[in-house]
Amino acid sequence: MAFWFWTIGFYLAFMPLYVLGLMGVTRRMSRFDDQSLQIWFIIAAIGAVFVAIGIGSMLMQFVVSFLRREQYRDVTGDPWNGRTLEWSTSSPPPDYNFAFTPRVYDNDTWADMKALGYQRPRDGFVDIHMPKNTGAGFIISALSFVFGFAVVWQIWWLAAVGLLATVVAVIVHTFNYKRDFHIPAAQVTATENARSLLLDSHA
Repeated sequence: MAFWFWTIGFYLAFMPLYVLGLMGVTRRMSRFDDQSLQIWFIIAAIGAVFVAIGIGSMLMQFVVSFLRREQYRDVTGDPWNGRTLEWSTSSPPPDYNFAFTPRVYDNDTWADMKALGYQRPRDGFVDIHMPKNTGAGFIISALSFVFGFAVVWQIWWLAAVGLLATVVAVIVHTFNYKRDFHIPAAQVTATENARSLLLDSHA
């Protein structure tokens, strides 16, 4: 309901106003003398009512989704029978996303895997290499922004400082050798087994 009322209401509300604009009607008029224009305003008003119903439907959806969140909770991660790989993992996904690197042959890999009778792996898990969180990207982008801002406004001393600080930040980051860690196979096994049991219980 929200989708259809919003979509239909948008076109009903705004297309007549575009027609009126092409006819030379100015915006935000308090009154007009040409009564032949009235029908276009009536259609636009009906469209506005449709949009209001769409907003009401959306708010109702929010309320019902909140009140019945346990009843409607999805445990599969794939509530709409998706076709791409992001629907193959849990929601929210584990830190490592995939216990094993998926083999991708086309755009709809998850749909192909399901069609071919894909079974979740139950053993053979190994340690997973992961990158550590770092603030380097944010810091370098902020310094680059300072440099760009200074160049645009021709604040040359600030541009020089920003460029120098950006280069220094990049060089410092290259010497950060402690930028990764491993998730132990035991933790991966426990996470994957818990998800398999949850999926089995809702099959």
